[in-house]
Amino acid sequence: MKHFIPAWYSQKRWWADKAEPFYNKRLVTEFDDLISLMNMHQKHQIDFDILVLNYFPDLRTFLHRHQLFEANYWSLFDEIQGFSHRTPQAIDYRQLQWPAETEFVFTPFLMRGVTSPSTYTNIYFNQEGYIVWLEDFEGLKKQRRYIFDDRGWLSAIRNYDENGQDVNQQYMTADGDCILTEDLVTKQIVVSDKYRHRFDQAEYATMTEFIQAQFKHYTAKHYQVDDVTIAAADDRHNALITENIAPEHLCFSIYSQRNKELNDQTLASVHKGQYWLVDRQDHEAALMLYQSKHHLDNQLMRITPFDAQVLPNISSQLYETYIGLWLDGLVEQDMQRIVTSLTAYIQAHEGYRLLLLTKHDQNEVSPWLKEHIKIINDKYNEVEPDDEGVNQLVAEDEDYVKLLELQHVPFEMDLFEVVSKLRIVIDLNQEPDLFLQICSISAGLPQINQRETEYVTHDKNGKIISSEVEMIAALDYFLDHLKHWNYSFAYSIKLVDEYASEQIIDQLDRLIEGEMHGA
Repeated sequence: MKHFIPAWYSQKRWWADKAEPFYNKRLVTEFDDLISLMNMHQKHQIDFDILVLNYFPDLRTFLHRHQLFEANYWSLFDEIQGFSHRTPQAIDYRQLQWPAETEFVFTPFLMRGVTSPSTYTNIYFNQEGYIVWLEDFEGLKKQRRYIFDDRGWLSAIRNYDENGQDVNQQYMTADGDCILTEDLVTKQIVVSDKYRHRFDQAEYATMTEFIQAQFKHYTAKHYQVDDVTIAAADDRHNALITENIAPEHLCFSIYSQRNKELNDQTLASVHKGQYWLVDRQDHEAALMLYQSKHHLDNQLMRITPFDAQVLPNISSQLYETYIGLWLDGLVEQDMQRIVTSLTAYIQAHEGYRLLLLTKHDQNEVSPWLKEHIKIINDKYNEVEPDDEGVNQLVAEDEDYVKLLELQHVPFEMDLFEVVSKLRIVIDLNQEPDLFLQICSISAGLPQINQRETEYVTHDKNGKIISSEVEMIAALDYFLDHLKHWNYSFAYSIKLVDEYASEQIIDQLDRLIEGEMHGA
C-alpha cells in the first residue's frame, strides 16, 4: 500500500484549519505535486490512501475540488473526534436553537441573526454553500466562534477575551463533548477528564507534540511491512514523519512551489528518507551536493509530478496570433526590457497579440507594466480625427482591441484555458516553470527558454536561446514558417506519451519498490 502525506497547511499554525467564507477568494492555487501524483494513481486504479495530520474540517470539499473525493483517507483529527464513520447531515441555520425573538438580516456576504438589541450572531458560508462559522457578538465584541465541518457537524469552538483576542479552541466530539482544549496563548493541549483514558498524557506542551503521539499510535497499529510512504517535504512535519516511518519505506517529494529554497534545515530534515523526488534541476543539484558532503546513499530522482495529456489547441482557428510570456520570476529590469522588445515585435506584425501570464494578483503586478499596457492599447485604439466625424462614429461600433493583455492564471484550469489559444510561449527564467512546460507539451506549443531542460529540445519543440537578443529570431522561426510550427506540434504530441501518468508512476515504482526488492 502507498500512503501519501500532504502538506496542506495553514501559514500560521500549521495544524489549524484553513476554511474561510466564500468572499475570501483564494488567490493562489492549492494544486501541488501530491495532488497530481494521487490523481495519477486514482486514474489507473492503483491502491493508495491519504494521511491527513492537520485539523481539516472542510477536507471533503477540498478533495472534491481536486477530483479525489473517492480516495481513501485517514484524518488524525477525525479519528480523535469520532467523526470518521459519521454520516453527513444537512444544516438549516433556521433549525438551530435560536431565541424566539431572533430576526435574520441578509447581506451580500453573510447572514446575521439579531437575538437582542446588544447581541447578534453572524453566519458565514463557504463557496459550496455550507456553513463554515457562526460567530457570537455581544456589544460589538466577538465572544466565540462555532466551527462546522463540511458534513454538518459542530467541530470546534473558539473563545475570545474581552478585547476580541483568541483565548482557546475546544475540539468537539460527534456527541457534542469537548475532547481537547488548545490554549491559543500558551500553546498547551489539555485532554478532557472524560477522555483521559484514550491518550498517553493528560497534557501536551504543543499541538505538534500531540499530533506526533497520535501519529505514532496510528503507524504502529496500521502500517504493514511493505507499506511505502510518499510525503510532501515540509519543515513543519518532516521530523514528525521520520520519527515514525522507517527510512527504507519513506520518500520525500521536494516540490519547487512549496520548497522554494532548500536551506540546511530542510535538507537535514529529509535526509532520513531513503528516497527523494525533485522537480527542478537547481534543487537536484543542491540535493546532490548535500548528499556528497554528508556521504549519504539516498536515492534521488528528478521527475515531473505533472502528467502530460493532449489538450486542445485552437490557435490555428483564430485570426489573431497569440504569443504568451511568463512573467513570474523575472526581475523588474529584465521584464521591462523583454516586454518592450515584444511590444515592438507585435506592433510590426498585423494580428499579433501578447498575453502576459502571471499567477500573481492584479495588485502585485508591476505598476510600470500596467501603465505600459494601457499606453500601448490606448494608442492602438486612437481615432484619427476627420472633418465629418466619420472615423469617430465607426470607432464607437468597434471593440476595444488589446494588443497587450495581462492574464491572471492562479489555478491550473486558468492556465489550460489560456494555453489552448497560444501559438507560442516564452519563459526566460533561469528555471522554467514546470507546470507551464508540461501544459505547453500537452497543447503542442513551441517554447522559447534560456535554460535547457528535458522537456524542450532545441529546434524541435522549441528554442534554447542564450540571450534575449535571439528571442525575435526564435519567434520568426516558428511563426513565419508553418513547417517548423507543425513539426514542433507533432514532436510535442509524441512527448505526451513519454510524460503520461503511467510512465511517471512506473518511474516512481522503480525508484522505491524496485530498490526495496533488490532490483
